[in-house]
Amino acid sequence: MRFLRLKEILCAVLAVVFILAVAGRVPDSQKTVQQVADSVVSATDTEGLCRRKNGVFKKTFRLNANDYDGVVYYTSDSLMDVREILVVRLADAEQAAPLMEVLRKHVEDKAVLFHGYAPDQEALLDGCVLESSRGFVCLAVCRDADRVRESFYRSL
Repeated sequence: MRFLRLKEILCAVLAVVFILAVAGRVPDSQKTVQQVADSVVSATDTEGLCRRKNGVFKKTFRLNANDYDGVVYYTSDSLMDVREILVVRLADAEQAAPLMEVLRKHVEDKAVLFHGYAPDQEALLDGCVLESSRGFVCLAVCRDADRVRESFYRSL
């Protein structure tokens, strides 16, 4: 009798834990990578930025765009312009942490290159947006970082 009561309590506790775990998880956004990228791009000045093909993404970050559900990447033609916008729709939540680390290292490496040489470009790198939410990752090195961050979250 006591064993059955203990079993019932254990089942009830496990059910509550399961419900809280499922309810607490924020679902991935249903938006396309293009919809999110359009919103992010519209929040800043993109004059001089060009949308790049997946090969440039691969060359820059040493990652294959086909491993993700979508990649939109904008950069400048000028080597002296650090501005870039990247929006990635993840194929799997497990991709977020390694991608964020690659992007963080990319920004740090650029900051080292421009340190003491181009303070305005270095400031853009210091204030960059690097966010991950609801199945998307966004990197934006631009003048309007706060507006871009807000636009990214609103678009999801």
